Amino acid sequence: MKSIKIVFSLWVFSFAVTVSAAPLLNGLALEQQFNKELYIAAIYSENLSNDSAGLLNSDIPRRLEVRVLANSLPARRFRNQWMESIAINNSGNTLSSQAETMVTFANLFKGRLHRGDQLAIDFAADTGITTVSLNGITLGEIADPAFFNTLMRAWIGPVPPSTDFRDGLLAAGDIPAALRTSFEALEPTSERIAELQLKQIGQEEALAAAQTPEKDEELSKPNLVDVDLAPPTMTLSPAVPAASEALEIVAESTQQAAQAASANSLAEGEPLEQQGNSNSEPTQLAAISPENAAAAEIDEEFEEEEEAPLTAGMILARQIYASTLLRHTYNHIRYPKRAQERGQEGSVRLNVVINSRGEVQEILAVQESRFGTLNREAQAAVKRAAPYPVVPSQLGEETFSFSLPITFNLPD
Repeated sequence: MKSIKIVFSLWVFSFAVTVSAAPLLNGLALEQQFNKELYIAAIYSENLSNDSAGLLNSDIPRRLEVRVLANSLPARRFRNQWMESIAINNSGNTLSSQAETMVTFANLFKGRLHRGDQLAIDFAADTGITTVSLNGITLGEIADPAFFNTLMRAWIGPVPPSTDFRDGLLAAGDIPAALRTSFEALEPTSERIAELQLKQIGQEEALAAAQTPEKDEELSKPNLVDVDLAPPTMTLSPAVPAASEALEIVAESTQQAAQAASANSLAEGEPLEQQGNSNSEPTQLAAISPENAAAAEIDEEFEEEEEAPLTAGMILARQIYASTLLRHTYNHIRYPKRAQERGQEGSVRLNVVINSRGEVQEILAVQESRFGTLNREAQAAVKRAAPYPVVPSQLGEETFSFSLPITFNLPD
């Protein structure tokens, strides 16, 4: 009887340790664009912290989570914005070393995310493995211990989507009740989960058949490969060439081009910071113009085009080019004297489209400050910065779109 009590006590202790070690909700942040709520982001950590350094700790389990508010969110658009933010918050050396894992991560995002979808990215401190899942279905695993911090810096690094966004995630558990309630209420429907499970099964069957040519006749069914989920393994998709090979071919020339375009290249090893303007912040939104509202509505109907599988070289080229464009723009920002005299501060986020020659084609205000003077200066800075460095030939794009966060802060 005594031995049973000892075993039971050990089990209770083990269970208590497990429960206490579970990551806690550190903070929540609402992402809005064109005055529309897209998703709520969350950071979980074993240790609560209001400091970025406290969360960028590879010795503790952590989780990044996104719960979708929009009825439909193009997964590729969501991915590209995250990749841009990764580029401007990590050093050039980090981007180069993470190029292969970025290929694996980026190719997990296909199709669309729907309202209630829960995208979770979990870091296991004991193994260093990052697991990506959607609505509880594993999409892939990445075994590089440094990868999770690379992703997290995009949210809480020196140039986050906004300082409000970063501050919300660095709440150390002090979360507004209304936002927490909205976050917890977002869940996928049973139909959505069943849909994803069926697609995953279809992919597994298709992959198995591809490895067994003699059974091709059994696949005289609808094509199940072209689905929202990527193969649920940590290996690259069969259609993706080895990232190391692509890196050897493309990355070196891409990095040289970026260095030539900017004297302050990321290859120096420091993450990008806005000169004099610090970090971005989506303060109270101003009224959105009809043009911007129309852009948002068009995006709701946006249909994903077929995309060639990404390579390490392509990802690195895009990341370095995006950060070069931001550096180039920041050199042309002027804090309006009138705004300084009136103590006006605020943040603006623009979406800028340029053609292959670097000429500005379109400027849309994704988020605006409360002050028209600051909003106008942000757009004027883009016009002064034109023409931008030409689009690298490796990207093979006639136009290039990038997100531009600008914050106007007065010295204390």
